[in-house]
Amino acid sequence: MGRMDGKTAIVTGAARGTGAAIARLFAEEGARVMLGDVRHDLGESVAADLGVSAVYQPLDVSRADDWDAAVGRAREIFGRIDVLVNNAALLHIGSIEETTPEDVERLFRVNQLGPFLGIRAVASAMRETGGGAIVNVASSDGVKGMNGVVAYASTKWALRGITKSAAMELARDRIRVNAVCPEAGNHEMSAPFLPPGIDSKRAAEFNAGQLLPAPEHYGLDDHVRDVARAVLFLASDDCPTATAADLVIDGGLTAGYIQPGLPGAEGGGSRPR
Repeated sequence: MGRMDGKTAIVTGAARGTGAAIARLFAEEGARVMLGDVRHDLGESVAADLGVSAVYQPLDVSRADDWDAAVGRAREIFGRIDVLVNNAALLHIGSIEETTPEDVERLFRVNQLGPFLGIRAVASAMRETGGGAIVNVASSDGVKGMNGVVAYASTKWALRGITKSAAMELARDRIRVNAVCPEAGNHEMSAPFLPPGIDSKRAAEFNAGQLLPAPEHYGLDDHVRDVARAVLFLASDDCPTATAADLVIDGGLTAGYIQPGLPGAEGGGSRPR
């Protein structure tokens, strides 16, 4: 018996990367899945791989009418909506002075407005069937600060605020709202911003395991599956009282820093930084 048997989920940004991994895992665990994205060929291909349990839906998360169409179609095909995963996101890397107002607005519309519209669109459908689960894919950049990501980080900090406010407001309807905050995801997002010769996948793998020594042959795909498993946990009935939580998956990156020269900096299996 799968952990998502009988459940219907909408996953945004599901044509590739983390979103595709989440959709695949949900289907493996018995869910019927609507994959929303703006990359139509990729989205259709993933849905076809998943078979009759999946359907692709063109979905620009920044448009309220697209959300209305997606929710309407999901209810028509599947009869109900139990889970929403707000995964779709854009990245911009640049200094504050290099980042334009247009850059900030573009990220705001997808990374912040999109999840808000999604939550608003599915709330009544979940309420009618006795509740549900919403998982927002935030970022470790929404937990810590870092240079070069002022536009991106601001939207991910905001998404954590949306998560907590929505969790409080929708709790009476038995709708849980949580956030997952990974360090690395789809390396193709960062590739356009890296200098020539830098392997974006290797860079993402390094960032994902800064503190925790990864198992041999552990790579970015494994980290993405870790994120998908965390989303599955929060979306399933495994922990029905978990709401308003931030589940950080970053290899310990946001825990702090190792001070050279103090006890525990080296030896005993720990890795110096």
